[in-house]
Amino acid sequence: MQKPHRRLFLQWLSSLPLLGLLAHPAAAQPAPKKYLINQFRIAGLTCYDDIQHVVRRLQPGEELCLVAEPTNPHDEFAVEVFYGECKLGYVPHSDNRHLSRLLRQGAKLTCEVLETQPDAAVCDRVRAKVCLIV
Repeated sequence: MQKPHRRLFLQWLSSLPLLGLLAHPAAAQPAPKKYLINQFRIAGLTCYDDIQHVVRRLQPGEELCLVAEPTNPHDEFAVEVFYGECKLGYVPHSDNRHLSRLLRQGAKLTCEVLETQPDAAVCDRVRAKVCLIV
């Protein structure tokens, strides 16, 4: 008769929040946090072929990729911005130094489209944001 009560007691004990965390250590890990570190308009959009049709397809929230380009002959802190395989342009010179350093140090950054204005002036067509993930 003792065994069913013991089993019920152990089931109840494992359902307690503190003991549940001890039983499942992966659940104790906090979710990664995103910290906004920059917003900018992508520079150099006109330098690449057929960029206009790509800009028209971009939607807010779409993921972009940042790649540090320390060998760039014009700016050692240059950071390229890609949408898939398509190079959109660069992070503006005024905003690239800290992003380049973070990328070269292996920091986890996300970049996404904030807004697009395909018919605006070239320098105002795509606005993006960068977040640091910790």
